[in-house]
Amino acid sequence: MDKLELTPAERDALRLLMARAEIARVAQDWGLARDAGRWNELQALFAPDAIMHATWFVGSASEFIERSREAAKAGARVQHFIGTSSIDINGDRAIAETRMILTVRGKLQGVEVDVTCQGRFYDFLANADGWRIQRRVPIYERDRMDTLVPGALVTLDPDRLARHPEGYRHLAYLQSDGGARIGTDLPTPHSDALARLCAEGDAWLGRGAGAAT
Repeated sequence: MDKLELTPAERDALRLLMARAEIARVAQDWGLARDAGRWNELQALFAPDAIMHATWFVGSASEFIERSREAAKAGARVQHFIGTSSIDINGDRAIAETRMILTVRGKLQGVEVDVTCQGRFYDFLANADGWRIQRRVPIYERDRMDTLVPGALVTLDPDRLARHPEGYRHLAYLQSDGGARIGTDLPTPHSDALARLCAEGDAWLGRGAGAAT
């Protein structure tokens, strides 16, 4: 049987398809590795000098993983549900936006609650012997808080709740109640922080200034 010969355009299309598949795998594996406590697998998804952003943390991915490990040992209950990715590639750099739902279980005023936050991960990736996350920034779109026991009530201080943007205010309320210091200028829909992030993404890809979506 004759060997199948691909045209240059077909080879380029195949390379792009394979790159997209690998980047999507990185985004999907991140959620499972993080929530299942597979810390070595999680570290392997990041570049050595990667930066991680969260409501409660901005710093090296290695430190984020270590602090997440400590929190898990202390009983933290966090889950990430990962959706589809939109991927933009330019050479050995890429931007991936991946739908996600974050759920956090904790206690507030002695009552067990679940906070559900919807949004997306905005990843800066680089290809150096495989695609890795160079920087990950969550975009927080909306959240809510529910009590586990029907009829149980918690009373939220409206002024304290309003200190945080609408996209993650219930999450911030619960986390700050546990002593975490929460950022107040994180990307949310139509925010200046999101506009800056998109511009940084365009710069990462070697393109002009971006616009928030």
